[in-house]
Amino acid sequence: MDFGLYAAYLGMRARQRNLDAIANNIANAATTGFKADRLLYRSVEAMTAGPGNPSPNGTASPASTPQTAATTNPTSATSVNSPVNTAVSTLRAGDIGVLTGSATDYSAGAIRQTGNPLDVALNGPGFLVVQTAQGERYTRAGSLTLDATGQLVTQSGDLVVGDSGAISLPPGEPVIGEDGTISVNRQVVGRLKLVNFTDPHTALTKDGTSLFAATGSEQPSEAVGTRVQSGALEASNVNPVSEMAAMMQNSREFESLQHSVSMMLNDLGRKINSEIGAIQ
Repeated sequence: MDFGLYAAYLGMRARQRNLDAIANNIANAATTGFKADRLLYRSVEAMTAGPGNPSPNGTASPASTPQTAATTNPTSATSVNSPVNTAVSTLRAGDIGVLTGSATDYSAGAIRQTGNPLDVALNGPGFLVVQTAQGERYTRAGSLTLDATGQLVTQSGDLVVGDSGAISLPPGEPVIGEDGTISVNRQVVGRLKLVNFTDPHTALTKDGTSLFAATGSEQPSEAVGTRVQSGALEASNVNPVSEMAAMMQNSREFESLQHSVSMMLNDLGRKINSEIGAIQ
């Protein structure tokens, strides 16, 4: 194996995946409550074989023997202090590979005023709970409205969950308090259910543009420190300028690696021609 070509290929593949993540972030820069994706990758060298693969002494490893790897320092176009969900390919002993994974950036986006009494932004780490056809989901997108029956729903038509289930609003001007209490004509009609996760990076996974599904690693708790700001929305936490700069840097790195591959292939071709000429 030509390790130079292999290393360049791994670098190009990682940057292509990073480009996809950056492009998706830019496309959702104006999406309410969107959380940016970050691609992280790190090089690994397999120390023992996975199930069914030869071990360093030439024998097959039992299925119960886990694969281990020595890892170098992780690298990424954007630093995110969070666990990474990685997809690991089975490596043979002595192989060199790259672990790639995505991490969601849960930092808060800017809050902008809308004046709509049913718009809500969350100050704090909590999430709104909505009921979808696939079950309960969690979101920071607080652009709410009413359906034909007067129930509080998201812009996608999913029911917004309150402390006592669905929230129905009678005719009148709604007022939403900092604790999520909803009043109409000075009468309390419900309260938004706000939940929090100790570690959302492992507890949640993206399930749509601004929805998150629970992974089951932990149960949601009441978002005690989260306050509701009515008449406002949380914007995406994507910085378009930073993302464009990262895209250009990523493209330059890809082109540099591509140029290296071309040089190595040309050098390999000259060596092959030289050896064939010597044999003749």
